Amino acid sequence: MADTFSKEIRCLLCKETYSPVIEPDEGQSAYKLYCSSCANWHPISRGDVVRATLRGVLGLKGEALALALQSVMAPCPCGEAFNHDAGQRCPTCIDKIERENKRAGKKSDDDFYCPWNIEELRKLEPKIFEYISKAMAGKEETLTGLIEKFENGEIDAETYLEGVEDLQFRESRQISVIQTWAIILGPELAFRMTEELDLVGKYGTRILVSIASGLEKSTGHPVLSTLSKEKANWDGNVQKELRTFLAKIGGGF
Repeated sequence: MADTFSKEIRCLLCKETYSPVIEPDEGQSAYKLYCSSCANWHPISRGDVVRATLRGVLGLKGEALALALQSVMAPCPCGEAFNHDAGQRCPTCIDKIERENKRAGKKSDDDFYCPWNIEELRKLEPKIFEYISKAMAGKEETLTGLIEKFENGEIDAETYLEGVEDLQFRESRQISVIQTWAIILGPELAFRMTEELDLVGKYGTRILVSIASGLEKSTGHPVLSTLSKEKANWDGNVQKELRTFLAKIGGGF
């Protein structure tokens, strides 16, 4: 695999030069990663769990992050690979192809499609497990600790708010990594490993919702149906909270 992108690419169709899009533009939350053959694309958001995992676990950014994303993408339903250079076709030409497809009445396949190459992601599992284990063993500041320090006058309001922001960012990244891990493990093993590592003890019952959300991206199974089956494997307050969540969100699942 190439270790960099060409800064300027000559479009095979119109012969104009263009630069590949490798991350969202400023002010944008996502960008389109196109197939190298057809006009299919997959949205890559700033908060995409796999993208966040590659950043958080491997420390990748910029071109290295974009290349890593390519390597863990499943092939397009047409059989070709997703590539940030869109198969050496510039954005203008891709737009024209998309418009022609719409006029021709071409529709995408309604069958579920998992955008991730699970086998490639599985190669990252040792590093992901190490990251999660360190997060579980870490002694980072907690929200309760921040509140106590603020109420006791040990820190001022600005320091408290900065601490809360750092905590939220750190936890968001950790949950993204756990979701990616769930994608790799699959439904049955993901929840059992969650139980074994006591992730509910650290993050609360909401981590089960996050895991179900991650699994939805790889299996197509809705969060509510996954949790409605999983709740029987838990007891006590965890099962009670899952039932409450399902009743509120799913209308009595």
